[in-house]
Amino acid sequence: MTWNKLLCNIRELQLVGTLSGGQSFRWKQNIDSNEWIGVFSKTVWKLRESDDHLQYQVIGSLHNSKKEQIKNNKKSKKDVDFDKLLEDYFRLDTNLGEYYKEWSEKDSLFEKACQQFYGIRMLRQEPVENLFSFICSQNNHISRISTMVEKLCSHYGEKICEYEGDTYYAFPEVEKLALPEVESELRNLGFGYRAKFIQKSAAQIVEWGGVEWFKSLQDMKYKDAKVELMKLHGIGPKVNFSLFCEGVLFCADLKKFQQTDDDSATSKPKKKRKKL
Repeated sequence: MTWNKLLCNIRELQLVGTLSGGQSFRWKQNIDSNEWIGVFSKTVWKLRESDDHLQYQVIGSLHNSKKEQIKNNKKSKKDVDFDKLLEDYFRLDTNLGEYYKEWSEKDSLFEKACQQFYGIRMLRQEPVENLFSFICSQNNHISRISTMVEKLCSHYGEKICEYEGDTYYAFPEVEKLALPEVESELRNLGFGYRAKFIQKSAAQIVEWGGVEWFKSLQDMKYKDAKVELMKLHGIGPKVNFSLFCEGVLFCADLKKFQQTDDDSATSKPKKKRKKL
């Protein structure tokens, strides 16, 4: 299988730092070949990087299935722009080097850290997957979170393909997670108290309009959207989860992402950073 190439300097995207840092939990690295395989947008991807390119292979995709084409009124797989999907996922339209330069000028600790941690990007993930992945993250570590997310996919997601002995699934639709029996099933799968949070939150989202509810958040002011998100079952400051709420809102890429004046960093006195 040939490799497709996207022009991308290695300083603009570091795969290991971006994919293994706890943003997404569906990527695995082959240390020997330095290749990554993972799932997003109902597609199984294999990635690798060179000095000037991000290279990829599409192992399998539901975008090419007749069911998906009918659902989206598409006639052929030629309508799927995998280059665009990957560029959007990594936000490659953003010149990260310019931001790193600006941040380095303002923060000496960042200036030192960015020598090693260059090219770390905020992934533009699908809000549903982002939300339920981070519900799994409560009082948890990356390895176990990844296992839980894969259980969600294998039990409730649609099969994409088989590859080298492994079966890959899309992240489940929120309607599947909202079914009443899901809570008990997830408890049997080892999700503990998170099982209730997942099923109840999914049911709320379905009641409020499903994916369209997530889209409505993107048109709100940041503070208002955060309040709406925290209405979901198990998500709020009482479980020390507010930081996650902010992360999901940012990853959902709010069109009007902003902070109100009373939340603005410029309206508060700056604190001196402690030396490490």
